[in-house]
Amino acid sequence: MIYYYDLHIHSVLSPDADVLMTPNNIFNMAYLKKLDIIAVTDHNSTKQLKIMQELSESYDMLFIPGIELSLAEDIHVCCYFASTDDAYRFDNLLEPWRNNIRYDGHLGSEQGITDINDEIVEVYPFDLSINLSLSLLELRALLQPFRHILVFAHVDRKKHSGLSHLSNFKPDAIELSSRASQDFIHAHHLNQYKIFYNSDAHMITDINERNDHNQVELESLSIDAFFDYIHHG
Repeated sequence: MIYYYDLHIHSVLSPDADVLMTPNNIFNMAYLKKLDIIAVTDHNSTKQLKIMQELSESYDMLFIPGIELSLAEDIHVCCYFASTDDAYRFDNLLEPWRNNIRYDGHLGSEQGITDINDEIVEVYPFDLSINLSLSLLELRALLQPFRHILVFAHVDRKKHSGLSHLSNFKPDAIELSSRASQDFIHAHHLNQYKIFYNSDAHMITDINERNDHNQVELESLSIDAFFDYIHHG
């Protein structure tokens, strides 16, 4: 079956996300845009995922728990987990690599964690926009106990791209924007990787529409089928 996805969406927990990026709004917009699979990948935290998982049970949609990490090499990677519990356990393991700089609102968001009704019930106090001190190699070791997928985010951008690291570190997949040209893909030999085309949405209207780029063929709409596609497809 063909399914349509957006695997890189930010909620109001991310410091640079719009105030409308609440869990209910995200699911409702994904539903309106007829997506089958979504992932929320907030910057350096998974603390919004339990509410997202709870809401997903009201939709005929696969929700994949994720996170976007800003690494010591100044590159961004998205990690996806087989369960929200795994995502939370991984989040706890990140503590030694986090900064303790208080967030002052300079990017606009409250870094809010909401309840099921989109009301902010907690504010994450430390700046999630700052790179972790975690390196790529350290990340690989940290992910080892978990069933996971590691994706280099937006490799066709000039900032935070892991393009130069592909020669010595092989991710499970890479992410491109819809603007990435075939010339760019061929020039950097990217066809050898599974490629995802995600929105990196920080505003609700930026969530992917259905198109030829953001579709994937899975045996079923399930987390197991998605992981099998990545690792064995």
